[in-house]
Amino acid sequence: MDMTSRIQHWLASTWGAPREADAAPERSPPDLEAIRQAMRLAVAPCSNDHRARATGQIARAGSAVELWLLRSSLYQYLAQDLGQAEATRRCSALLPLFKDAVPGTTPRQRIGDNGAHGQRLH
Repeated sequence: MDMTSRIQHWLASTWGAPREADAAPERSPPDLEAIRQAMRLAVAPCSNDHRARATGQIARAGSAVELWLLRSSLYQYLAQDLGQAEATRRCSALLPLFKDAVPGTTPRQRIGDNGAHGQRLH
């Protein structure tokens, strides 16, 4: 028995085989282009400078997580040009697009221990 097999056997005997309930559900990859389009539409009423910056950042984002993290920049542009209430409304409207695309965006997913407060990625 080679070393890798020994370690795998030891790990399986120590922690047990992974339960089927713990396995991550299969999900289809997120539609990045749909997310990008929604983000571009969200910042459409912004100033030309903010819209150009946002469009460039959106185009360079290569994954759903990068697009998720980009929401803070979009919020800043929107808040400066349209106010905080409208920025909040527009960024909140993007949330359903990220369902199951970013870890922690659905209540049934658990990623480690987030402490007593049960904080989630938001």
